[in-house]
Amino acid sequence: MTKKITLEFDESCLKESKRVPAKGKGRKGIYTHKTVTVNNPKAWEVIMVENSSTYMPGQRLNKKQVQTLCRGAGFDVVIGQPGQFRQHNSRY
Repeated sequence: MTKKITLEFDESCLKESKRVPAKGKGRKGIYTHKTVTVNNPKAWEVIMVENSSTYMPGQRLNKKQVQTLCRGAGFDVVIGQPGQFRQHNSRY
């Protein structure tokens, strides 16, 4: 019995906005936002799983976990772009 898993890539998880205090004299309490890249982002979201309880819909995976899934013979993996399988952001 083949286990099927559908993943969706979410590019928004690759970068993160950080609040950084503003530099300069007399700028106490003023912050600026800086966009930084995330180390080891969990950018792939599980959309649908068939015949397996290892992964749950809504779970996020990093690059190494996705590569392990694709290399293994246990799962038939389908990876899509944002909004290809999930049309709205609601989880339920």
